[in-house]
Amino acid sequence: MAGRCRALAVGLLVLAAVGCAEERGIIGPPLPDPPFDPELAANSIYSLRFAADNAIVAQVRTIAEVLGLSAPRANRVAHAQLRGSSDRVDLLRTLEPRSLERAVANVAASRARGARTPLFPINVLGKEFVFDASIDAYVEYGDGGPENGVRFELYVVDLSSGLPALPLRPFGFVDLMDESDAVSARLRMRAFDTSGGGTRRVADYLVDGAFASDANGVSVSLLAEGFAEDQNGRFDFELDELLEFDDAAGMTYVTSTHRVLSAEGTEVRLRVGGDLSADGSHADLLFRMDIDGSAGRTLVDLSVVNGAQAGEIRQAGRVEALVEGTVEAPVFIDAAGRGFTNAELAALDEILFGIDDVLAFAGEAYVPLADVFAY
Repeated sequence: MAGRCRALAVGLLVLAAVGCAEERGIIGPPLPDPPFDPELAANSIYSLRFAADNAIVAQVRTIAEVLGLSAPRANRVAHAQLRGSSDRVDLLRTLEPRSLERAVANVAASRARGARTPLFPINVLGKEFVFDASIDAYVEYGDGGPENGVRFELYVVDLSSGLPALPLRPFGFVDLMDESDAVSARLRMRAFDTSGGGTRRVADYLVDGAFASDANGVSVSLLAEGFAEDQNGRFDFELDELLEFDDAAGMTYVTSTHRVLSAEGTEVRLRVGGDLSADGSHADLLFRMDIDGSAGRTLVDLSVVNGAQAGEIRQAGRVEALVEGTVEAPVFIDAAGRGFTNAELAALDEILFGIDDVLAFAGEAYVPLADVFAY
């Protein structure tokens, strides 16, 4: 009897062991990371290219220009879309630091005397403006704007000119509001689409600028947070830029962290650090971009010195591609030694352009505040 009990016990242990083995087999070991697919990684950030020509941001830039808050310029949106005609070093210069320095130095000096410099002239507060195509300018329409800011009619913009397209096609309005305090100048932008019969909020973000000055120069901290959307999708973003201007050395030192989340769920985090000479003769920059998208997590580490670049692209911790060459003509080396197809090389190029797309969007988001400072 005891032998039969022992045999039964052994049999139960064997069955239990087999059951565990089968259970382990059902669950299985962790699946290996999928092979690197440059095209999938590039497609996951494709929508970011639309961020730089967001209609709302383009409209606010146009408003600043036609009001005379900034000098008219060649349309940066159309320019940025011509890949190869601009690079990420140029994009970091789009804030025009020398003119911005002069503007913020005036603000800083005014506040040092205890004065509060408003973002808008007091005579336009609470006013609403519409576009007059006969003079290519906004004109006062009447009251109806926010108490601490101004309201402008929104129109479909001709991206080739940066002005409202003809015939004028209004689709909503934008409120620019001064929410500054004793420490920083803060511009709030809210845009609404009324073309569908209702009033739909299509943009709402803050741009905050804080300043400090000493005998060596001026430092500017720019923050932007909120969202903007148009027919190309919605982008939630957090932008943080620190620019330090050293007049004696003739250098601008850049430290930035940007986060952009597209409607498709792709999240891109970009960190930039380095320095740019005021005369454009030297740039020494480090870029680190994390992409969480449909291809998993992709990481780009890149250093750029006077246009020459070196770095790597990793996925799931594996080095997949080495980057050499220049910003305008990158060279990719397959770290695994299997060789890239032409389509994969083009996709790798698109991944690097993701850096440019984020920088372009950040530059456009900051433009309204920078332009307002210059009035």
